[in-house]
Amino acid sequence: MDIRKKLSPFVIFLLILLVSTAGIALARAGGGQSFGGSSSRSSGGGDGLGILIYLLLRLCIEQPCIGIPLVIVIITVAIFMKKKNLKKQYSTIQRAGNRSLNQTQDAVATQKALADLKLRDPQFTAAAFIKKTKDAFFEIQQAWSDQDLSNVRRFISDGVNERFSLQIDMQKKQDIRNKMEDVQVLATEIISIESDSHFDSIHLKITAKARDTDVNLTTGKKIRDNFSGTFVEYWSFLRKPGVQTLAGKGLVEGVCPNCGAPLELSDSGKCKYCDAVVTSGEYDWVLSEITQSIEWSTATSPSAVPGYTQMLETDPAFNLQTIEDTASVIFWRYIKSYFDGSADPVRKMATEGYSDSLANSLENTRDGNSHLFFADAAVGAVEVQSIVQGTDFDRVLVLVKWSAANQWIDHTGKAKSGGSKTIRPQIFTLLRKHGVTTLAATQLNSAHCPGCGAPCIGGDSGSCEYCGRPLNDGSGAWVLESIGPFSTARINAAGVSPVAGTSTVSPDILLMAMAGTMYADGVLDDKEMDMLSSFASHRGISSEHLSTIINSVTQPDAQLPRPANTAEAMEVLKAMVRMSLADGRIDDSEKTLLQNYAASAGLSKYEVSSTIARQRKSLYKEAKKAVK
Repeated sequence: MDIRKKLSPFVIFLLILLVSTAGIALARAGGGQSFGGSSSRSSGGGDGLGILIYLLLRLCIEQPCIGIPLVIVIITVAIFMKKKNLKKQYSTIQRAGNRSLNQTQDAVATQKALADLKLRDPQFTAAAFIKKTKDAFFEIQQAWSDQDLSNVRRFISDGVNERFSLQIDMQKKQDIRNKMEDVQVLATEIISIESDSHFDSIHLKITAKARDTDVNLTTGKKIRDNFSGTFVEYWSFLRKPGVQTLAGKGLVEGVCPNCGAPLELSDSGKCKYCDAVVTSGEYDWVLSEITQSIEWSTATSPSAVPGYTQMLETDPAFNLQTIEDTASVIFWRYIKSYFDGSADPVRKMATEGYSDSLANSLENTRDGNSHLFFADAAVGAVEVQSIVQGTDFDRVLVLVKWSAANQWIDHTGKAKSGGSKTIRPQIFTLLRKHGVTTLAATQLNSAHCPGCGAPCIGGDSGSCEYCGRPLNDGSGAWVLESIGPFSTARINAAGVSPVAGTSTVSPDILLMAMAGTMYADGVLDDKEMDMLSSFASHRGISSEHLSTIINSVTQPDAQLPRPANTAEAMEVLKAMVRMSLADGRIDDSEKTLLQNYAASAGLSKYEVSSTIARQRKSLYKEAKKAVK
């Protein structure tokens, strides 16, 4: 109902007069405009509000029975209208924010994408694809437990194969086998389908149950229990546009989709009968990524990444997912280098300068017959943060959020503990010579020479063992230039999602920044811990993950994002406010957490309240566009 119908014409007149004069009065705050200038003014000038207040005061004194109730009505209506406006803003922000918090397409968009896919590929059915995914899931778990990927190599990308192979190799050298038992798939659903000129992508949510243990590789004796219960993973499959489904003739079924022969692969991922590179996505769906539930998101548009649109103009086949796949492989080669105590594993995918620097660092970690390595390494997220084109080289900055415990290992593979597990968000900077473009046909062949297609194995040179082509100079592919910490200065630079304007920085990164700032005095008291726990639970951060964050924060050598100055502290505050507002409201506990953070960072309560007001207005404008 229109509130104006409830009010008398006189009250409406007073309200309009009050609103119309308020802006003029604010514009003239302090009366400075009259200093040294003309005494002339336009009609309805800055004295309007003063006259209205004067009249209301006289009315309250001379006719209190009329004046006082009128003032009460005006104040009540003003409060009511403000609350109504705030409620509308919060509701709109919440509707837009839910799309971001859901971290995926809505059902309508997914069904439309599915229908479009079926138009291009009439034989494709969701039911058959889900069944194929379940079969692949069980095969992957068995191959991982057996430490033998030969049976699943046919339907996994180079990146997935190499990452798994590196981890398995390290397990074997420690005489360990990670064993998955009693595996059950409880539910499988397609939650997102995306298509562009380079790939069709299907993302599935798999809810499963299993018992995860580590056993001695030689004796089979159990070493430790890792996990037992239900878990959720998101599996991403890619294939090139235009590929058609062939019933019963696919990679998961063990049949070459190009020639129909029983599938046998060469080292280069080629069918031994027809030489088709079947793991390229040109013939069938290939598993390209497995993501844990806490890190899953398809809501952020690639265009939100700074520099992405400009890169596409010069390199039309540029693709964020393949960059992240490359960065993942580089990361595991980096971990393997520390495990081996040698820079050789990274030399094929890192510049000579970085490889030599790493070799020196590894030498400095030696203690007798032992050297530092990262035990129980696990990757939480690999996300492109920004793309910068230069005159000589182009660079991509990739956030790799990982965790591990520092340990020492000797030449026999025997390890001794050196610390607890901590989180280590780092920026991996990749470079490539300016002007080099992505070869669309080989985007998933990250572990092969771009010249001859041979597999890039280890070795102490940065060249292909088969054709001699340099692999680590950026002349053909992206290579690692440097690794550095993820600072809070990057929070604002990381980009903003077009859905409700939320920051693309993950909740746990912001939680690290806040917890680290609050721990600056050397203590996280019970009240602060309760607030951090409440924030974590509302953002889907498990108690175990929160414990790792807190443990990381309290380490003397922690390399977590922590504001270095007031400007960075404000960027963290703005990002936290936007994230808190995304679900439609900031409750008292969240506001208290923000105020505690602000106090630790040297910011005032006023800066918290004013930031909330500004970000709410900004989000409301963005949300109105998002929900249209």
